Amino acid sequence: MKLQLFTSIIVLFCLPLAQGNEPVFMVRDKLGTVSTGTIERWTTAVQMEMVSAEGQNITINNPVYLSRKNSFVPSFLDNNTLWLINDDCLRFTNLLMKEDRFEFESPGIYSEANARLSVPLIDTKLIWVKQPLGVLNPEVFRSKLLVELRIKDALVFNNGERVEGVLESLDAKNLSLDNGVAKSQFKVDSVGVIGLSQDDNVKKEKKNGAITLIMTSGSRITLAEFSLSKGMIEGKNMQGLAVKVSLEKVEHAVVFHKNAIRITELKNIKVTRSPFFSDPIVYNLLLSNSFSDFLSSGASHSHGFSTLGNSTFSIPLEGKFQRICGEFGFDNLDGRRGRADVKIIQDGKTVKQWLGSSWKDGPQYFNIPLADAKELTVVIETSPGSKINWCECLLFKSD
Repeated sequence: MKLQLFTSIIVLFCLPLAQGNEPVFMVRDKLGTVSTGTIERWTTAVQMEMVSAEGQNITINNPVYLSRKNSFVPSFLDNNTLWLINDDCLRFTNLLMKEDRFEFESPGIYSEANARLSVPLIDTKLIWVKQPLGVLNPEVFRSKLLVELRIKDALVFNNGERVEGVLESLDAKNLSLDNGVAKSQFKVDSVGVIGLSQDDNVKKEKKNGAITLIMTSGSRITLAEFSLSKGMIEGKNMQGLAVKVSLEKVEHAVVFHKNAIRITELKNIKVTRSPFFSDPIVYNLLLSNSFSDFLSSGASHSHGFSTLGNSTFSIPLEGKFQRICGEFGFDNLDGRRGRADVKIIQDGKTVKQWLGSSWKDGPQYFNIPLADAKELTVVIETSPGSKINWCECLLFKSD
């Protein structure tokens, strides 16, 4: 997917709810139970009320995953898009830079005061090389990008190649990057994206009861302190601004309870990857993909990681977790031709497996109790053309 994106801010959705056809969702709770129907009320993160197709009232405790029934893959966000340090992304128009903030409008997204949206530069993660529409003084804009002390930036070229280092200079025609060994100059026209690194201590803390929404437009937004009533989700974005989002425009959603974490947040995972025709590679963490969508078997998500070739990853649990859940699917572009055997092993015993799985099988969900398990291992044995995306994989800590 070719990115040519930019990034920054915010998040607020408020589109009028379509009259009549209310969206039908499939909802998976913490225990893996699936319920289908229209969502009536959602006053807390741990309980929602639905109405089934037969008109039956359903109360769901601890909802985790929501998927629009018969959902389609949201649009690629390939231009006029802002990415934030928490991987939220939004379309924008009329972007301006004022002091150390970006101001813009986003179609269908409004604050309570119906004002222009605003986000601090420090919350920006991905920047267009080209002058963003509406930036009044390109020289000032470029100089501000170079002031912040950063660990490592990344350049993605128009041909898809990528290099990393620290951005040292940037003007209308050229830029330079220091990779710690040498300084290299590149033509601005050859670069599609500059990714600006951010140290972990500037990231916003994840608030309890947050929800990540994937919109039909392709935008992603994370809200805290949310509730739903009369077809509108209300909450606060990462800057603390109150926003509203029409449920009619939501394609997928993931709910985070206070004891849930993504497995990509763990630092002590042992990963062994065996690419075809080359030696195994060992990592000590799962590498989360940034600035991209996971499109697999007809589903789309914004958080996860990919495996390619025969792979194994082991998660030390030490009895601290009570459950793991998530989904995997074969990549829409690089996974259609392959097949794979996938096994989930708990303390040496296989507890779940999929044999001969392929892209045609669609997303595969798992929800596994861990009890006092010490280690969980996932083994993937594949044929060529079997890139697999693992999305929204959550571990729930023991109470």
